[in-house]
Amino acid sequence: MSASFIRGDTMYLGLLGDVIKNIAVLGVAAYLTTQLPPFRRALSQSQYRLRDKLVLICIFGLFSGIGNYLSIPVMGALANTRIVGAVAGGLLGGPIVGLGAGILGAIPRYFLGGYTVLPSIAANIIVGYLSGLVYNRYGVRNIGVKVALIVSFGAEVILKVLILTFSSSLEAAWELERVIAIPTTFANCLGVMLFVYIVRDVYQEQEKVQAESAQQAMRVIQKTNGIFWNGLNTVSAQKAAKTIYAEIAADAVAVTDTDTVLAFIGYGDDHHIVGQPIITQATKRAIQSRQTVITNDKAGIGCPVPSCPLTAVIDAPLIVDNRFAGSIKVYKTGTGIILPYEAELVQGIADFLSLQLLHGELEAKTLLLAQAEYNSLRAQIHPHFIFNILGTIRATIRTDPKQARALIKDLSVIIRRHIRPGKEMNSIREEFEFIDKYIFLEQARFGERIRIIKVVDPVVYEQEVPVFSVQVLVENAVKHGLSPKIEGGIIEIHVLRDDSILQIMVKDNGVGIASDKIDLLLDPQSDAGLTGGVGIGLNNVHARIQRLFGNEFGIRIESSPARGTCVSIRLPWREEIQSDTTEGCQNYSC
Repeated sequence: MSASFIRGDTMYLGLLGDVIKNIAVLGVAAYLTTQLPPFRRALSQSQYRLRDKLVLICIFGLFSGIGNYLSIPVMGALANTRIVGAVAGGLLGGPIVGLGAGILGAIPRYFLGGYTVLPSIAANIIVGYLSGLVYNRYGVRNIGVKVALIVSFGAEVILKVLILTFSSSLEAAWELERVIAIPTTFANCLGVMLFVYIVRDVYQEQEKVQAESAQQAMRVIQKTNGIFWNGLNTVSAQKAAKTIYAEIAADAVAVTDTDTVLAFIGYGDDHHIVGQPIITQATKRAIQSRQTVITNDKAGIGCPVPSCPLTAVIDAPLIVDNRFAGSIKVYKTGTGIILPYEAELVQGIADFLSLQLLHGELEAKTLLLAQAEYNSLRAQIHPHFIFNILGTIRATIRTDPKQARALIKDLSVIIRRHIRPGKEMNSIREEFEFIDKYIFLEQARFGERIRIIKVVDPVVYEQEVPVFSVQVLVENAVKHGLSPKIEGGIIEIHVLRDDSILQIMVKDNGVGIASDKIDLLLDPQSDAGLTGGVGIGLNNVHARIQRLFGNEFGIRIESSPARGTCVSIRLPWREEIQSDTTEGCQNYSC
């Protein structure tokens, strides 16, 4: 074996060892760099902003530049790892980052000189840009070690072709590449693969943190469920702030309404005081824009107290019915920053609490609507009914004073019940007591023309129904079913349990209803029940039942002209209501 061969082999192995050492240095530096908050924040973006791209250009450009100074002189040229920063920058940041990193890495290479300077500079810029095109094709999260190997090998091929083509000394370039081609290709491919592997490890760590963040969000949602149903006030805000502060790694949490601090926990509570006006500019910007405000500097928070320790905040507005109702604020101190997944977490919590506020407002409006419906139904007692009864009483006073006193007593009960505020639900027993008084008054007018039959299962007496619901059906039967008939007729009331359903049916053998009017009686847009026509309050009762129990319940109407009408109410059977009656089934006429 010749001495020259031994020297060449020894130089070859030494070169490979030196390059691998340099790669090891770059690997350690890369790992340390991935721990820096700006780097992690930039890599966590699904689409990089200009500022994020500038950060990545500087980081990968620094690695490319350092690769020049980790170079090893060989035969008047430099074997180096410069290309690692440019290729890794393109693969992990896109064309602009790869191009920028390639340019930054090429600048110090220019000042190092040598007969390969121009092709080395051109290659560094070109491979950085081309690597960025691979980023566009696959996306950063889909670029693995295999892709990194292929791209870095291609980059080395481009570098060596340019050196062999455009170097000032082709013979020297050929001798150089004959010595360094394999070790530098191996080492630089290893460097890019190592860099991608480390960054993918960062992604996996971030995904794990994001999964934990989702679990945090679920815990916060579970613990704050229902807190804001009764509105945003000091009590509900304090509960929400304590829950968020306990679950999220924050240095302070605040809840405000449109102008006042309702809750504040953590650093800065000496001057961010509950009950006092909002003082931070970040919240004022959130109020004006109705958009989430995120700032990672003290000036952006805009606290007027110089000693305030808060340095970063996400201010997520509570938007209810397209208006600003308040905000949830999560603060950090010192070097802490708001990371993207934390911003999404707080925004999600704010959205959930906004829905609670909306739910509370809708519930309040529903209660007001229910009260309006109730008042409307109470107001539907007809003046003609009262005047007719008063006329009957006047005529009865002379002939039967005792009967007249009974009529006056029952009329006063009916009027009092209509004009006073009352509960929304009555038992079947209470509803029948009122119906009996109503029928007694009507029979004073119509005499034997009106008869009523009740068929009631004794187990139903304590079941509850919406107030006036049965009475409205009876009143319609009298007014629109029987009174137009000279001979009058019969009203039957059937109440029974059908498995899990409470069935109430009011039948009459009156004049009936035309088929084209039946559907209108339960239409909330129809005024059929409000103009003195058929259907006093039927659509009102139907809507109230469905609001209370669901759309599978309500009123059903069956009718035939000249043969009569059957109106039935379908309600859920409530097991918790126990009947204490021992009465048997009633079947009698009044």
